[in-house]
Amino acid sequence: MKSIYLKRTALAVLVLVIGLFFQSTGKEGELWRGAAAAEQAGSPSWLLKWRDSEQTVPLPQTTIVHQQPETGIAVVRPSGTGVDAALWLKRLQALEQVEYVHPNNRVTLLAASSVPNDPELPKQHYLDQIGAKAAWTVVHDQTDLTIALVDTGVDLQHPDLKDNLVAGTNLVAPGKPPKDDNGHGTGVAGVLAAVGNNGKGVSGILWKAKIMPIKALDADGYGDEEKLGDAILYAIKNKARIVVLSVGLYRYSPYLEDVARYAENKGVLLVAATGNDGEKLGDLVEVKYPAAYPTVLAVSGATPDNKPEPRANSGPEVDLAAPWNVYTTAMGGGYKKEQGTSLAAPQAAAAAALVWSIHPEYKPYQIREVLRQSAKDIGPPGIDHATGYGLLQVGKAVTLNMKADGYEPNETRSAAKKIPIGTMISAQLTGGADRDWFAVDVPFDGKLVLELGTAGKEGNVKLAHFAGARQQSVKQMKIGNQTAEWNVKKGRNYILLQLSDGYSKDELPYLLTVKFKHLPDAYESNDKMEEAYELEPRSQTLTANFHQTGDRDWFKIEFKQSGTLQVRVTPDSVRIDPALAIGRAGEALIQTDENKEGEPEISREIAVTPGIYYIRVHDAISSKASPTIAQYELKLEYQKKLIDPNEPNDKPHESTVIRLGSTYSGVISTRGDEDWFQVRLAKQSAAKIAITEIPEGVRMKAELYDKRQSLQEALTSKGRTLAGERKLEAGLYYIKVTASVPFDKQYYKLRVQAEPLIAGFRDIAGTWAERPIAELSRRGIVSQSLDWRFYPARSITRAEVVAMLVRARNSPASGKSISFKDVPDKHWARDVIAKAVNAGWASGYVDGSFRPEKAITREEMSVMLARAFQLKVEKLNSAPFTDIPLTRWSAAELAAMKRLKWISGYSGNLFKPEVIATRAEFAALLQKALD
Repeated sequence: MKSIYLKRTALAVLVLVIGLFFQSTGKEGELWRGAAAAEQAGSPSWLLKWRDSEQTVPLPQTTIVHQQPETGIAVVRPSGTGVDAALWLKRLQALEQVEYVHPNNRVTLLAASSVPNDPELPKQHYLDQIGAKAAWTVVHDQTDLTIALVDTGVDLQHPDLKDNLVAGTNLVAPGKPPKDDNGHGTGVAGVLAAVGNNGKGVSGILWKAKIMPIKALDADGYGDEEKLGDAILYAIKNKARIVVLSVGLYRYSPYLEDVARYAENKGVLLVAATGNDGEKLGDLVEVKYPAAYPTVLAVSGATPDNKPEPRANSGPEVDLAAPWNVYTTAMGGGYKKEQGTSLAAPQAAAAAALVWSIHPEYKPYQIREVLRQSAKDIGPPGIDHATGYGLLQVGKAVTLNMKADGYEPNETRSAAKKIPIGTMISAQLTGGADRDWFAVDVPFDGKLVLELGTAGKEGNVKLAHFAGARQQSVKQMKIGNQTAEWNVKKGRNYILLQLSDGYSKDELPYLLTVKFKHLPDAYESNDKMEEAYELEPRSQTLTANFHQTGDRDWFKIEFKQSGTLQVRVTPDSVRIDPALAIGRAGEALIQTDENKEGEPEISREIAVTPGIYYIRVHDAISSKASPTIAQYELKLEYQKKLIDPNEPNDKPHESTVIRLGSTYSGVISTRGDEDWFQVRLAKQSAAKIAITEIPEGVRMKAELYDKRQSLQEALTSKGRTLAGERKLEAGLYYIKVTASVPFDKQYYKLRVQAEPLIAGFRDIAGTWAERPIAELSRRGIVSQSLDWRFYPARSITRAEVVAMLVRARNSPASGKSISFKDVPDKHWARDVIAKAVNAGWASGYVDGSFRPEKAITREEMSVMLARAFQLKVEKLNSAPFTDIPLTRWSAAELAAMKRLKWISGYSGNLFKPEVIATRAEFAALLQKALD
């Protein structure tokens, strides 16, 4: 146990263990006061004195750590795991051969300080919230085990981190160091283990540690399941004992759960953040994976005033909360404020590491129990979805004598302790008379799955399920990874555990994991089109679920009357990403999957005619989505009649005023029916008229007229669509829509869009190069394309540059002919290339090519322009830019252009010569030269 921090200049101190003698009276109250004192002291060992050192007896469930023959003292502690320390102590004190059993209390060097000298410590308010400073009076270092940090990497040279780092790996760019290129991992590392008491910056909860950075996320903070799993496996293989995972996803992954279970079996504790979408998702929120797996310590967030943080993800899988706001290390050697459950998780991981320094024999499940038992309840009484067992308390955790069964007393159903679904707990049966009652709140009718695992000892138990006071089922089981499944109803259910042998005196620790499975919904089996559940042809709402891997729910409706149908599917959890498809029997289904997890999907309104239609709903969160403890609502809106909402609009003066970008539905109900619309353009624009969803066998026509009723354009449909685009001046326009035959069984959809043109271009408005591009257009140096786009952000080619230069410099004579192997006679730029080459503005390559379609660099573009404008170059005494030395081929021309302020470069006096130039950059540079 590391209990004293010594500076190098400190004097050697002899620590004397002084036993405070306690004379047992044999009274029950005195015995229990002794146990309470031991627990309060947080002693990992006790001092036992024999009345007569020659008259000793075997001590049950006891390990003798050390003996002092001179005093007749033995240093003892409970043996094995899961032993109730108070009960063990009571039994020892009751032995008549024992004079006393006293806690082996800590002795502290009076001159030593547990407060580090890090100058930014006053900004780390969260350390007081979680009792870190109190913990430091007991322990603040953990170098006996390695903590893996799976994130974006770490700033490997940060002065407040580098001394606590050990070798890691980069899974994003194998072979490279796990250097942080995002900042997230560096912040997490600082909370965990910024070097303490080094006179620099901040202090981590661990002053000294061995942190293994594993880069599994890229510069944007993204990765994938495989890399996350590989990262955890790498940590296990390289002897890490704790893995910090400030990452997550909403999709359940059987692969990642297998990895999490493997870590638990290998004695490795996984600690993960629950997520930061609480406010955004509201009732849809769930704990992200991997935090939601039963063997992972899930850490949510708390506000500075010890309340649940509303932005943190909540759910039944939450174990603890830790402060949301921190002050920590930043990339580049600095420090900054950060927030989120990503910063809460490393606090719990550090606490786990400190507990392990005191109790190295503990298993991961025992570490979780210590942190749960020592947490401070800050939400509704008892465990809750926002903060789990409460706020992390490191100071209490490192001094806690863990109870073998932290859920006692729970001897009766009325005293049953709540266990959330998706979690694992450890508890203990103490003899055949012990009864352990638990309450489980079930969200839906379904199957309750109970997994019983061993905590070091096998045994037989009786497991019973109760609905209220009525026993529903009972099962005899052997502890050791066995499972019981019971059908349950929504609401509170009770579980009773007891030893099979009611007369046994044995103590049996166990692990209990609670899971839930959906039963098939009321519409199953409907996994295939031919098994589709038939619905009535009416508007309706139904609720269903995805109860099996890759579940597909099919429905069918037989319509007797034409109309319109729109379908909406809404999940009640972010763990579902719904997708739907609708189609007439014998035709292709129309797919709808446009939104993210937890968001509804709404089909477009479709026209239905008499016949059978199919609807398919599935979870698109993956191709073979796993079952989810959630449901979805399927809403169908069916309208029997199709009424043209724009009528009367049969004449120009009745025309419907339409808004640009909006969609208008209509029908041609009778022969000779005309639908008139009007639209006003405020500026010269590229206007597009489109009609979609034209019925089969119908030919539609759209005629465009100006305000004087002069025909400007006539468009005819091709297949089931009609579309046309042309440039129009500002003003009022009319559109007449007609059809070859009337139809009223489905709507056609009319949409008019217009993009304002600047100098004849639709894509330069508001861009930084708008003015120079417009001026070049006015001068005829650049011309409009067929789609009225300039493409300012696109790279510019060598041929395009010389073409613009030739136009700008009034076309010098061609002179000698040119012979480039990639510029044939019919090449569009052959003439301008010849002029530019003969004028000395440009040249080819040594292989006899000109490479006209090659994107040009900033350097080459600038030199061509300088030569075209015959800039005077001078002998240089200094480099024009940091990255353009005097000896570089372009230095003289670039210096001349810089002198004229045609170019200025980037921050740090960089020119970046090899960067590819854009069309906007060259246009701006050319216009500056012309000005």
